[in-house]
Amino acid sequence: MTQAAQDTVETAMGRWRLDGAAPTAILQRLPKMDRVMLAIRLENFMHERLGTVDSVTVEGGRIQITGPEQAANLPADAFASVVLDISTIMRDKLYPRLEFLDAAGERIFSVTGLEGAAPMEAALDGLARTALPANPPAPRDETAEPAEIDPADPGLALLEKLQGSAQPVTITAELSGLTQSWQGTIEKIVPMGGYINVMTKGFHLHLAGGSVAGWETDANGHRALDADGAPTGLLVVPS
Repeated sequence: MTQAAQDTVETAMGRWRLDGAAPTAILQRLPKMDRVMLAIRLENFMHERLGTVDSVTVEGGRIQITGPEQAANLPADAFASVVLDISTIMRDKLYPRLEFLDAAGERIFSVTGLEGAAPMEAALDGLARTALPANPPAPRDETAEPAEIDPADPGLALLEKLQGSAQPVTITAELSGLTQSWQGTIEKIVPMGGYINVMTKGFHLHLAGGSVAGWETDANGHRALDADGAPTGLLVVPS
């Protein structure tokens, strides 16, 4: 039996609101979940950290998540509710996900289990759940071709320049007081499916092509701007 099939047998599939603990208390269970992907999702990019969590501390109204491949800092009051989604199977593997929602019901942070359902289910044992309807699949236009990335795309151009220099950088996502960072050298950039994808061990950045119109550059680094000149939440700082 495949791992996904085994997980499916042992784990109920579906979506539930977790009612048995506050969002902060649920985050404090992360060290028990084995390898996870922590993701901040903004309108035009996704910032993902992949690895184990060593500690989750709460101090001064902030939540600090740390680990060998983890570095997130979140407001303790950012989340109104948490949803457990066990419905995603990719390449014959089950990926359970915790969705941290704001007061408007928007997912602004997520935790995806990378080792099947068992570690996350064990960490969440004892929490009350309320069943939710399944999310309808997003409509797809099978005839649409993914947009190609313009070689002159400002987002791609800066990342390629930093990759070529082999200079360490810090790439940070900022959203409503949430921040998540990665520091290292850019090893691989894959323009694919309309996205500029930075892929390294422990970190993925998925940046929509055309979403960066330019960069505001100062002593603090490069801050991505959209077509209206507004910050997008992406900050790139050469070390």
